[in-house]
Amino acid sequence: MVAGAALPVLNHLLDQAPGAHARLQRHAGATARLQLGGVGLSFSIAEDGRLLADDSETPAVTLRLPADALLKAMHDGDAVLRDARIEGDAALAETLGQVLRGLRWDAAEDLSRLVGDVAAERLVAGARGALSAGRDLGDRLLTSTGEYVADEANIVMRRAAITDFSNEVDVLRDDSARLQKRLEALERQRLS
Repeated sequence: MVAGAALPVLNHLLDQAPGAHARLQRHAGATARLQLGGVGLSFSIAEDGRLLADDSETPAVTLRLPADALLKAMHDGDAVLRDARIEGDAALAETLGQVLRGLRWDAAEDLSRLVGDVAAERLVAGARGALSAGRDLGDRLLTSTGEYVADEANIVMRRAAITDFSNEVDVLRDDSARLQKRLEALERQRLS
């Protein structure tokens, strides 16, 4: 079921990525498994470099991604593959990694078929602007919350305040040790 939904999407993204099919054609006939948390997608590589559903018991390579990989992909696509565990054919895994890193959805191209080129570009630009504004709002909210927690609510201390406090404790300890030595010296003088 997952393969039925995911493979057409992956093949569409491969169609939009220059050179992706050519790279995959070198591994035609090879089988692979992409494991995302508890969900797996098994596929083989066709002669034309497209991906086909394949339920092989022993794929040539298995790429295991953490369950949060899709969320990370939205923020930093390269971070996803850094966390991947690879089992099997290293050359095939390297090729799949290169191809997957290069996948980018050309939303404007797909939308232009429905609404025309100009409208598609404007819709995509508007969506990017909204996402950017949302990201900016989230960053500002995070910064404000951090400042409130550290400065107003005094729930956590800033690193500089902790460092200053530690330095003051060290000075107090050293002063206390010097005072103790002076008191001992004065006591010895009094007894002599």
